[in-house]
Amino acid sequence: MKHLVILFALLTPALVCASGKKTPPASVSFHVEGSAQEGPKFVRKVKTLAGEKYFRKAPEISTKDIAAFSPFPADDKKTYGLVFQLNERAKRRLFASTSSNRGKLLLALLNGQAVGVVRIDKPVNDGLLVVWSGVILREVQQYDLLVPRIGEDEKKWKQRVKEAKKNLRQKKS
Repeated sequence: MKHLVILFALLTPALVCASGKKTPPASVSFHVEGSAQEGPKFVRKVKTLAGEKYFRKAPEISTKDIAAFSPFPADDKKTYGLVFQLNERAKRRLFASTSSNRGKLLLALLNGQAVGVVRIDKPVNDGLLVVWSGVILREVQQYDLLVPRIGEDEKKWKQRVKEAKKNLRQKKS
């Protein structure tokens, strides 16, 4: 029991600091199709247009891998789509993953919500991933705070983020 108390005392400051981490304004992750045999620790069931499918919980690509993005009006005329440009390391990882998982599905999660599934028909070597629809304007604005637009100068992006945050503070006042 004494060891348990000491362990708890040692971990408590770390837990308090970890809970103080600033969460990003938006998140994105892409998950490869798995199978029920992988077990509930490793896959989750998701309803898709192709029926209920299992997708790996560990993402192939996540928010930290995004270098830039670009929104576009979706075909439904109500929502947006997003093109995500990956950093170099993630670009190589995506190529390897799409090469070895041809024929499987790739699930896109934005802010924890499933917004699209595509079939991997060939290796992706350009480092671009697309969510075709289902993104609302508020989410586009959240991604604007997270990463620059594709082709945007980093200084201009930082200035734009600074102004957007200032406008948000003024609206709250």
